[in-house]
Amino acid sequence: MKTLKFLVLTLFVASIVSCEEPLEYKYQDKPQLVDCPGADKALMHEALYSFQEDIAAYYNKHSDYAKGSSNYYVEAYMKFVYFGFSGEAKFDEIVSPHSLQLLKKLKQIDGLWTTGNAKSNLNYHHEYVSCLFENITDEDVKARLLSLLKVNYLSPEMVAEPMREDVQKIVNDSYLAMYMMLDAYYQYLINYDLPESK
Repeated sequence: MKTLKFLVLTLFVASIVSCEEPLEYKYQDKPQLVDCPGADKALMHEALYSFQEDIAAYYNKHSDYAKGSSNYYVEAYMKFVYFGFSGEAKFDEIVSPHSLQLLKKLKQIDGLWTTGNAKSNLNYHHEYVSCLFENITDEDVKARLLSLLKVNYLSPEMVAEPMREDVQKIVNDSYLAMYMMLDAYYQYLINYDLPESK
């Protein structure tokens, strides 16, 4: 009897899971420059490009930059970096439905997030994040982040101002951009009270 109940329950769960639509990747034709163990490369790059499109669309509503141009993205980074790291960005207005779908997948990466005090935070000691830090090209930025990490003082709020001053470095370094995307965007989305229907 227990076996029959288990079998019915297993079939029920499998049918629910199989009804979930697979996530469609939109940006797999773009360069995948970050190569770090500990997370799916395609998923991480999809999340990065979706984040970039989200902030670019939001912060360029009233700009004259051509969509997709380098200035279009630089402008978005310049406006987002401080507010994103400080947690003051209007995440509910910025985030796209695609990024919310990606967030669900990112939350499933084992050990990438730590949970405490009813909040989730990026796990700076996760294999993937450690690799990002080690591969940041700008030695000053890398040293600053690793120093803060060493004394257990690294947080998005602590790097908001220095990152604002180094926006061009973020734009030019995929590893730094990937770190920023996780710590200044998706981390806050996890903790943000977003409507399910977005």
